[in-house]
Amino acid sequence: MQDPEEKATILVVDDSKVIRTLLSSIIKKLGQHCMMASDGNGCIEIINTHQIDLLLLDLHMEGKNGIEVLSYLRDHHFTIPVIMISGSSDIEQAVESLKMGAYDFLIKPLNPDKLAITIKNVLAESELRKNFKLFFSAISQNPLSIIITDIRGIIKYVNPAFTSISGYTEKEAIGKTPNILKSGEHSATFYNKLWATILSGNIWKGELVNKKKSGELYQELATISPITGTNNKISHFIGIKQDITEYRKKLTELAASQMRFHDLADLLPQTIFEMDLDGWITYTNSMGFETFGYTKEDLQNGVKALMLFIPEDREKVVNNMKLRLNNIPFDHHEYTGRKKDGSSFPILVYTSRIIENEKPVGIRGIVLDISERKEAEANLQQLNRTLEQRIEERTRDLEIRHQQMIQQEKLASIGQLAAGIAHELNNPINFVKINFATLEDNVADLQILLQAYRDVIQKVKQKTISDEDLDHLHQQEAECAIDLLIKDIPTIFTESQRGFERITKIIASMRNFSFRHASDERVPFDINKGIRDTLIIAKNEYRDYANIETKFEELPQILCNPEQINQVFLNLIINSAHAIASQKRASKGKILIQTWHDGNNIYCSFADDGPGIPAAVQEHVFEPFFTTKEPGKGTGLGLSISYDIIVHKHNGTLDVHCPDVGGTTFTIMLPIKHKSQ
Repeated sequence: MQDPEEKATILVVDDSKVIRTLLSSIIKKLGQHCMMASDGNGCIEIINTHQIDLLLLDLHMEGKNGIEVLSYLRDHHFTIPVIMISGSSDIEQAVESLKMGAYDFLIKPLNPDKLAITIKNVLAESELRKNFKLFFSAISQNPLSIIITDIRGIIKYVNPAFTSISGYTEKEAIGKTPNILKSGEHSATFYNKLWATILSGNIWKGELVNKKKSGELYQELATISPITGTNNKISHFIGIKQDITEYRKKLTELAASQMRFHDLADLLPQTIFEMDLDGWITYTNSMGFETFGYTKEDLQNGVKALMLFIPEDREKVVNNMKLRLNNIPFDHHEYTGRKKDGSSFPILVYTSRIIENEKPVGIRGIVLDISERKEAEANLQQLNRTLEQRIEERTRDLEIRHQQMIQQEKLASIGQLAAGIAHELNNPINFVKINFATLEDNVADLQILLQAYRDVIQKVKQKTISDEDLDHLHQQEAECAIDLLIKDIPTIFTESQRGFERITKIIASMRNFSFRHASDERVPFDINKGIRDTLIIAKNEYRDYANIETKFEELPQILCNPEQINQVFLNLIINSAHAIASQKRASKGKILIQTWHDGNNIYCSFADDGPGIPAAVQEHVFEPFFTTKEPGKGTGLGLSISYDIIVHKHNGTLDVHCPDVGGTTFTIMLPIKHKSQ
């Protein structure tokens, strides 16, 4: 039966919204799930995409009507139960609907109670059909042979497995008795006991030797059970049988195989052994006796496996035996073996469980004498120590050369930017120089005017001042434009101060970029500040080709090597500028630099609207000496070094992506906490 917690899905198809709403309300009150469609095409679309348990289908609809939908269901082998609904009581239409597979035919206006009962009946019958189909499939598809007879032993049903094994078709078997399978291998007494058991209501289990239609004999493991009817009396018998012919054959082959195993094991140059759960050796090959010095008589008298190991190893042996029996892997396979005469030697022991009836009953394994290997390992270790020393020296040399290469690339970048930085410094210096020249003229005028004031003050003290002296003073003030001069001097000082600040900022950025920590040194660093400093010293590389847009989140400081990270920023900014410049476009491009973090990592992206990088080239951009620039305009080391700095030296990632709309985006990820924290 249907799970009471599982709702059925009922599809209502009617071109009347009122009818759909009414039917939906009834369905929901029944505790079922409702879907709706307004026409036949919508109905077909839903049943092709959803699991529908019942269909309430209006007969008369525009477009594809109910009869056409029924025809579609039949042609496409749908087994959905259908209740037809019509506004007319046309008997011919009702009969036609039922012939085409409809469960019932209801006339509008619908009686809610009758509809609810009909829906319950349909769902119950549909569930019974599903269960019957399921049970029938379980029997018919069962790989075991199943046969059902009546109380007299007349065969009423056989499944495909029975026909496949016995060779009799269903038609040939139905109506006959199981006597058609008799092989003559069992006595009449055997069959009498079998029938006596099942007729008494008990289950019979045992092995049968039967005969196929072809005359070939086969063995079956059978269970025959009585089936009681409604009156609690036996009405039928069901036999479930498994063909064990191959199994019996394999048992015979297994015995022969075990003998071959022992013969082959004696030919092996290694010790093979088996032991039981109590630790007693139950088998060993000839090499086992030879290696450990024991005899077959010793084995018959009893030899404990622990006696084959030195006392110091026995605790480890016991623990490993427990792990093996519990099927838990372990790596400690090396021990020191002990011979019967007390001498010892290094061994490797590899083991597996002995399984019978799905339970471990012991351990079997192989023992390797590794005396020669141990001697070779000692010699190899000495060679390894010498080799490791040479590798360390070579690694130090390579690291020094790598650092030199990074520094040379950095110096090359600084050299490339030197002219631009000089230009950036020259502008504010020239501006300050001009301002100082102006100030020099202004100070000279002020000095002249100051002397004139002093002369007037002296005459005032001597009381010899005249109107001509005052007029002359005013004339000098006018010639010096004293009001304009006093107004301009603060402006000149302010503008000069800005020039000094610009110079200071450029020099500070250059100092930050050029400062050198040890290659493995990590200090707190503000990524946003590093990008701003880099933008200042690289301005001459991009200002004629691209506008810079920045979107910086407030970031926590990270432990890193600042000048190495700044070098990566410089490489990416210059690459973007050169990519845009290569297009020789009339207007400037754009470089968008963004930073953000997610709590564990910080991210920086450098996106330009340049020509992008072809897909075939993207996979090579981080390779050393790979460049797409013209000869003489790139070393091919910038991105390779950047990748090494981010990925290998700072445990981050550096990815490249070229959107379909064009341009290139390089994205850096750096962990906020250094690996050693």
